[in-house]
Amino acid sequence: PVSPAADDNDDDDESTANKPRSVVAKKMLKKKLIAFRDLWLEEAEKLKYARSHSTLGIFGALAFLSNTHTISKSPVSPAAWLVVSALNDSGAGLHVTDRAALETRVEDFLRDYRFEEKDTVRLRPGWKFLPPVIMRESTR
Repeated sequence: PVSPAADDNDDDDESTANKPRSVVAKKMLKKKLIAFRDLWLEEAEKLKYARSHSTLGIFGALAFLSNTHTISKSPVSPAAWLVVSALNDSGAGLHVTDRAALETRVEDFLRDYRFEEKDTVRLRPGWKFLPPVIMRESTR
C-alpha cells in the first residue's frame, strides 16, 4: 500500500489524513491506479496473460540466475514489474526507468534506500510505503 507521508512535525496521523492536499493526492492516485488496472486487465484478456504468467516468471528467474537479466526484454518478476509500472504511471514512483522496472524483484520493495542505494524501489517525496500486512494461516 502507498500513502502520502505525514509531515515529520505532525504526530497525529488522523489530522494529516484530513488535510485537503492529502485528500486530493489520494483521490488522484486512486483514479490513476484504477485507470491503470482497467487498462492492464483489458490487455491481459487480449493477450491471454493468465496462461503465460508462470512461464514468464520462471524465465525471469532463470535469466536472473544466469545473470542475463540485464539484456533480457522480459521482467525478472512479472508481479514486481506490474507494481512498479503502476507506481510510475500514477506518478508515485521516483526515478524508475523502464530497464529498472524490468529488473525489479519483489524483495526490492522491502529494502530501505537510505542504506542500500542499489536494488530499491523509491517513491516520490511525500509518499511512503505502508508497513507490510502480516497474514497468518489458521491451523483449524
